[in-house]
Amino acid sequence: MDLELQWGTAEVTSGDEATLIEFRIDGARREVDAADVADVPFELGDPVRTFPSWPGKRNYEGSHAMTRAGRSVPFESLTERSCLIELDRLPDVVAVSSQPMWIRWRGEPDVRHAPDYFVRRADGSAALIDVRPTELIDDDAREKFNRTRATAARLGWNYVVYEGASPVRQANLRFLMRYRSEAWRADTRYLRPGSRCLEQIAGELGGGAEGLGRCYHLVWREEVAVDLEEPLSLGMTARVKGER
Repeated sequence: MDLELQWGTAEVTSGDEATLIEFRIDGARREVDAADVADVPFELGDPVRTFPSWPGKRNYEGSHAMTRAGRSVPFESLTERSCLIELDRLPDVVAVSSQPMWIRWRGEPDVRHAPDYFVRRADGSAALIDVRPTELIDDDAREKFNRTRATAARLGWNYVVYEGASPVRQANLRFLMRYRSEAWRADTRYLRPGSRCLEQIAGELGGGAEGLGRCYHLVWREEVAVDLEEPLSLGMTARVKGER
């Protein structure tokens, strides 16, 4: 997942009107001009809305324990869960909050939008994320996404629309999650850079179940690169990144 990959094009101009931001932190609700939220810790915010429910709804709600961020973050769809798993792998993501704000565009009181996630990065920068499968992005969603990107740009934030991942990638990441704990961390100073199969890398890390677990941990952390669009296998080609 690339937080630099902005939604839309650089020519987006909608949403230039004044904007109000509503948010809740420690149970206190506030609504302020967008120009006044630069120092608001949205990563600590409470969700501004509850997940909708209706008779017969299939329940895909839950929460994902973010290892680097150190907290559980709610999701309301399998696509949102996939987004959180992708975010959990990014080394510069230090905090994520769900449904962090309402964005209201003045002059159109009935038009508002609550982005799905707010992301704080290690350098202090931020990103807003909406999650919507490609086939569900209709004209109404596209207009709101364009407006949200314009608002985010004025605030110096990136804006990303996560449209989902392939079933193979999702399955691979769900498998790798069991090896994300630092308990699988190994001394990799003598692990030579370059390409070879996963089984060879696991052997260099001690072999057996322990070596394989350490290898999968490095894949989770993207220190060992593989093509996650292919089913994981011991014979697949992997690349150990950089000098250690």
